[in-house]
Amino acid sequence: MFKSLTLAASAALLFTSSAIAADAVVYSEPAPVVVDTFSWTGGYIGAHAGYGWGKTNDVNNLGSPEKKMKGGLGGIQAGYNYQFDNNMVLGAEADISFSGVKKNWNDTDAYSTYYTQDKIGTHGTVRARLGYAADRFMPYITGGLAWADMKHTVGCSDKNALGGFPAGSTSCRAGTARPSFENSASKTSIGYSVGAGLEYAVTNNWTLKAEYLYSNFGKKNVTITDPNFPAASGERRFKTSLSEVRIGVNYKF
Repeated sequence: MFKSLTLAASAALLFTSSAIAADAVVYSEPAPVVVDTFSWTGGYIGAHAGYGWGKTNDVNNLGSPEKKMKGGLGGIQAGYNYQFDNNMVLGAEADISFSGVKKNWNDTDAYSTYYTQDKIGTHGTVRARLGYAADRFMPYITGGLAWADMKHTVGCSDKNALGGFPAGSTSCRAGTARPSFENSASKTSIGYSVGAGLEYAVTNNWTLKAEYLYSNFGKKNVTITDPNFPAASGERRFKTSLSEVRIGVNYKF
C-alpha cells in the first residue's frame, strides 16, 4: 500500500509540475511585417538640363531657307502629384528653361557680308501629367501650354565676306553706300507642348526623371529693318518648333 501511495504522489507531483510549466509559456503574436510602400502624392521642386533642336522659317519670305537650330538648355521646375488608389497619378508641373538653342547663318555667296541669327531664349511650359505608379517607377505622358522668347537678327559686316570685295559685292564698310548694321526683333510666342517621360524615386524624397518634349509655337510676326535695302525691310512671319530631351532631379516634400 505504501508503494501505491508513493506512485500516486509521484504522478500527482509530475502532473502539477507539467501544468505549472505549461502556464509559464507565454504565447506572443508574430510582429507585423512592415511593407515599405511609396506614394507619389505631394509637391516637389527640382532642376533639369538637356539638349534642344528645332526649326524656324520666315513664311513671308519664300527665298528664306529653313533654319535648323540646336543647343543646350537648363532650368528649374515645380509641381504637385496625387496618386489614386488604382495607382494612377495625376499632376501639374511648371518649368522654365534658359536656352542656347540657335542657328547662325551666313549668305552662301562668298562675297556677301550679310548674316542672320535665330534664337530660342528663355522658354517654359505649364503642363498636366498623367502617370502610372509601378511602386517607385512612374512612366507618364504630359501636355499643356508652352511659351518662348524668340530673337531674330539680321546684320551686315565685312567679317562675313569670304571672297573679298569685288565690284558689285554687298560690302558693308563704314563710309560706303552700304554701311554696317545689326538689327534684331524679339517676341514672346505662345503655343503647346506634348511629351512623355519616366520618373524613379531613389528615396522617399529624391526622384530622377528623363523626358522628351515637343513644343510648337505657331507663327509670330516681327518687324526687322535693313537700312541698305529698305524695300526688303518690314514684317517677317516666323514659324517655329522645338524638341527637347531632358534629365532632371526633384525633391519631394
